[in-house]
Amino acid sequence: MVIEEDCRLRRTIEVVFDRNGSFELKYQSNSSILIIVLYGEILINDFEKPISAEQIFTLKSSDNNFLTIKNNLPNEKADILIFELKSKTEGDFFTVEDLNLDQKNTLIQISENLKLPNFIGLYDGRREEEYSLYKKGKSIFGMVINGAFEFQNRLMEVRDAIIISKLETLEFEALSENALIIFFEI
Repeated sequence: MVIEEDCRLRRTIEVVFDRNGSFELKYQSNSSILIIVLYGEILINDFEKPISAEQIFTLKSSDNNFLTIKNNLPNEKADILIFELKSKTEGDFFTVEDLNLDQKNTLIQISENLKLPNFIGLYDGRREEEYSLYKKGKSIFGMVINGAFEFQNRLMEVRDAIIISKLETLEFEALSENALIIFFEI
């Protein structure tokens, strides 16, 4: 994994779409955008191929711009998480990748296209884990998607998020069944 220096989390947004709903995301120059579909199906900027649950969309852009994101299923809702990260690397691209969460109790890299350590994990209750940071002294952004965790001795529940600075090792424990966590080393 190539780790980019000075990669910062600019913002995190959750969007729940009603039927036929849409959302316009304006982002800054030199951004990496990661969109995770939690449920439903979306269409981005009228790309031919929709993105569904267990898929992720990654965009790297050097310019200020926007994305139009639409719910692609007329009779259902959709829920997505959007992460905007500051990036220093040059180049523009987008990708759609599958996110396989079949393996429990292990950290899975979310996207190979982000230039920072990025993980998601689905855990059984009372399962503990330690994660050693790639670069000592960095910060961790963590967010609980489902269930509850003890994250570096702090209780976190559904949609709680935290940034913890200057770590060498992250300790966390799932406190419920099918607990789902995301974190980035920033």
